[in-house]
This record gives sequence, structure tokens and C-alpha cells, in this order.
Amino acid sequence: MGFSRTLRIIGITIILSLLMAFALASSVQAARSIKLDTASGRVGDKITITGSGFSASTASTDKYVDIYLTVNGNNTSYYIGNQVKTYEKVKAGVWIDQAGNIKTTFNIPSVLDDGSSDKKVEVGTTYYICATREYTSYTNPAVLIQAYAMFTVTSGEISLNPKKGPVDTLVKITGSKFITKKEITIKYDGNKIKIEDGDSKTDSNGKFASIICIPPSTAGIHTITASVDSSEVTAEFTVESDIVLSKQSGEAGTEVTASGTGFGRRKEVEIWFNDNIGVATATTSSTGSFTTKFNVPTGLGPGIKNVDAEDGSNTARTKFTVISPPPPTTIPPIAPTLPHTSLSVSQSTGNIGTSLTLSGAGFKPNGTVTIKYDDKIIATATADASGIFTATFKVPPSKHGSHTITASDGTSAKEITFAVESVAPKTPPPLLPGMGVKVKSPISFDWKDVTDESSPVTYVLQIATDKDFKAGSILLEKTELAESEYILTEKEEPKLAGKRTPYYWRVRAIDAALNEGEWTSVSQFYVAVPFALPSWALYTIIGVAAVLIFAIGYWIGRRTAFYH
Repeated sequence: MGFSRTLRIIGITIILSLLMAFALASSVQAARSIKLDTASGRVGDKITITGSGFSASTASTDKYVDIYLTVNGNNTSYYIGNQVKTYEKVKAGVWIDQAGNIKTTFNIPSVLDDGSSDKKVEVGTTYYICATREYTSYTNPAVLIQAYAMFTVTSGEISLNPKKGPVDTLVKITGSKFITKKEITIKYDGNKIKIEDGDSKTDSNGKFASIICIPPSTAGIHTITASVDSSEVTAEFTVESDIVLSKQSGEAGTEVTASGTGFGRRKEVEIWFNDNIGVATATTSSTGSFTTKFNVPTGLGPGIKNVDAEDGSNTARTKFTVISPPPPTTIPPIAPTLPHTSLSVSQSTGNIGTSLTLSGAGFKPNGTVTIKYDDKIIATATADASGIFTATFKVPPSKHGSHTITASDGTSAKEITFAVESVAPKTPPPLLPGMGVKVKSPISFDWKDVTDESSPVTYVLQIATDKDFKAGSILLEKTELAESEYILTEKEEPKLAGKRTPYYWRVRAIDAALNEGEWTSVSQFYVAVPFALPSWALYTIIGVAAVLIFAIGYWIGRRTAFYH
């Protein structure tokens, strides 16, 4: 009886031990977890995954897990291929170390096509990255999900330059953080448009720069979409109203065609001449465009007039120059009385060398008009019988900033302001001598050419004994160098001769608008010391020569005395 009781106790103890072991094993299994180095990213991004709590490999048995990207793998009782039908195996046979940890990397795919149901990876969607149960044989991998983490797919970035303008504006679209080496599709308000210039594919860094032309569209905000693979990114462009005339000048009664873009859809547009004379109306198309004709009103004196197009919400303005008709041949020409002197320029800012057209009205009929840029005469023109003139000239070399353009006929004068750009030229990359090089005569310096819109570009070269080019250390400074190289003259080379210490040189570019670029990085060089006798050797030679001269003189004196 006692023996049977003992057996029952032993049996119960064994059963309880097994249950506790099972419970402990279950608690270990429940501790499986994985982490991602980032919870969001783009298609093609490299993701690092770490995990812990897995059944560890031993000295005799290696264990593995597989990593999947899934649509619905957020349940540790789901099986890949059963409850989870849309997935992609992103990493197979990930080894579990002897501490039960895993670590690996993989790239986010663009499509999930390993399962029975394929699906393209979409921007803005959250997916589940899953780790399977442990297995020991590659031929029999596990498919039961044991740990998972969420991952959201994000898109790239784009910017527009400019962000607003009229129809036919060329817009540069700059993109980054996209999938590398993929086709680019550009849409305007949902409709695909042509890439006029630039990139049609992303580069190896997922970047691109493409140029499009804004199509006919109404005034206001429009959506530009850049699509790369499954990633779509939008930006807004504001269309501004614009009006173009078929003629820019003419006398009263001249027929002119006015074309407008960027107005409201199906809107009535009124054309106004000289601010207060209505000359035409037109109805815009579905894209906000119109074309109409009008005649230049009578009763206006010659001069530059405003032409406005308005649809109640949007306005555009251009200029038209009214000229007087030629006088009858039988009647002596009578100089018209101009209401005032006016002056306009084709653009108010630009570079050195920019071609400007200056237009004026109200000057002396048939008189000579002198045009000055600041105090320098740059052009002359002859006004017509109505006192109107046009002159074209190029912006001369001058310092960046505002300058005064003056038109004068000796009686009347009018001024207008023009601004020269203030963008400094790029830094010229240094070529020779290279860092630490020892140079010999002739000593030359070379650097790459720099181009600038305000040409010509000149250079400043400095050579110093101090790498910081402190005051007093500069041995040579050459300014207004027209070429991208310089050879020291015979007078300049001795300044660098006879020293074994290093020298330093740098160069920078200055454009015709006197915009100064940054200095190049400082380059160090040495000058080869020409052969020279040490001072002690020189003094020794001089001493020996003196002794020889004395001895020869003494010998000659003795012989002379002997013969006498």
C-alpha cells in the first residue's frame, strides 16, 4: 500500500515538472520579438532588423528564421501561404545566434509577388514585416509567424523653380529620395505631360532634375505630380494671367491681335487701352485662354500706353507705343506736342553684357538722343517726327548694384534705374603646383577656368609665407589676370628664392560686375634652392687665391732683383 502511494506521488511530480517545463518553454516562445531601425521608408531603402527571444542555435545545431514583408501578417497564429496570401520573402535563412538573437538587412521591394495574390507596394500604406518560427533545415523552412513589426512606405520629395508664372513657363522639377534608376512620369492636373529637358530617369542616388513647360490652364493653383515606380509626389504651381500683342507699336486705327492665357474658365475678358478706354471683349476657353482683335483708339498722343486684360478676378498688363502718322507730303511737318517725356527699359535687372532695349517718348522730334550709363555715353539714337526713339546696347562692365541710365536730347532728359546682378563667380579649382610640390624656375601657377554670366572673369593670385595670409606675409599679389595661369617674371622669382621653408598660394575669381568669389583652398609648395657654395668654402677659396697672388708677386720680384 505504501509502495503504491509512493509511485503515485512520483508520477504526479513528473507530470507537474513536465507542465512547468512546457509553461517555461511557452513563456520563452512568447518573448520572441523583432525591431526595425526605422518604422518608415521608401521602396528600395535598406532596412536593418534585429530580434531576440528565439530558440537559440547550439554548438551542434544551427537554427534559422525567414523574414517576410506582408499585407496582413500581424498575427502570430497565421501561416505564410495560408492566412497570409500576399507577401514577399525578403530574407531567407537568417541565422539565430546562441543567445537567441538575429540581425540582418534587406531592401523594401516594389511588389509582393511570392504569394498567391500579387500586389504592388503602395506609398502611404502600412505593411507587416514578419519573422517565422525557427527551423533547422533549409529544405523544410517554417511558415508560422512568430514575431512581426509594422512598416509604413513613404514617398520622395520634389521642389519647383519657379513656383508661379504664366502659361508656357519652363519649370525645373528637382526630386530626391526616390527609387534609383527608374523612369520618371510627370503629370499636370492628372494629365501626363512631356519632359522638355533634363532627366527622364532617377540617378544612382534617387535624384533627378527635369524641365516641363506649363500647358494652357486657368489662373490659380495647379497640381504637378512626379511618379517614380510606385511613389507619387505632388507640388503646386500657380498660373498667372498674361497678355501678348501681335504688335508693340502703331498709329491710331492700327489693328492689333491680343492673346491671353491664364484667366478664368469661360470668363468674359475686357481689354482696356491707356487705363480707361475699352477696346474689346472676349470669352475665355475652358483653359482660360482667348484671342481677340482691337483697333488703337484715336485722340491719344504718342507715347507708351498700358494695355490691360481683366476678367473680374484676374488682370494682365502689357505695353503699346502709339506713334504719330507720317505727315502729309504737301503740308510741312508740325512737331506734335507731347504730354510728357517717358522712358522704359526692356528689363530692370541683368548681367554685364545683357542686351537692353531703351524706349522713349516725348523727346525732341527728329532730334539726337544721347544715352548714358551712369556718366558714360554708351549709345545715341534719333527720335522720329513724334519724338519717339528706340536704342539697343549692352550693359558695360560695372560694379554690381544700381546704375542710372539717362536719355537726353539737350532739352529734355529722363532717367531710369538698372540693377547689375550681385552673384559671385565660382571658386576656381587649383591645379599647379600641387600640395607639397617642389618647383623649379620658371615658376608657374595654374588653375581651372571659371565662367560667369557677367563676363569677362579675371583672377587675383596671392603668394605668401604664412598659410593664413596674414598682413606682411604676402610676397606677391597679381590682380586682373585674364588667363587661368601665371608664370613669375625674372624680377618676381628672386622673392621666392633661397628659402627652404614652404610657400603658400591661393586664387579667386572676380567677374565684370566686380563680384568677388571665394578664395581657393590654400596650397603649399617649395622652391628648389639653386646651387651655392657655403660661406666657409667661399672664404677659403678667397684666402687661397690671395696667398697664391702674393706668392707669385714675391717670386716675380725675386727674379727681377736677381737679374739686376
